[in-house]
Amino acid sequence: MKELTRQDIEGRLNAHRELLVTILSLLMKEPAGAQIIRYLEQDDMPLDGAEDPGLTPSAGYAREAVMADEVRAVLDAARARAAAS
Repeated sequence: MKELTRQDIEGRLNAHRELLVTILSLLMKEPAGAQIIRYLEQDDMPLDGAEDPGLTPSAGYAREAVMADEVRAVLDAARARAAAS
């Protein structure tokens, strides 16, 4: 397998994000999709570490926070797309 460039990785991530936004926006219109959306909206995901400003987040926590931010961003994009269609 060839070595992926940064551009390849970004392109693939953007494609996955687009697929997720499309699928979630369609699920938001269906009663059966409500459970999935509720699960993704759960508030137990870390925010930004602001609850303890003196804390230096560990690499693991920082990864979780970035992931949580992206889940929220994908859900926001899906909501906007669902509302627009």
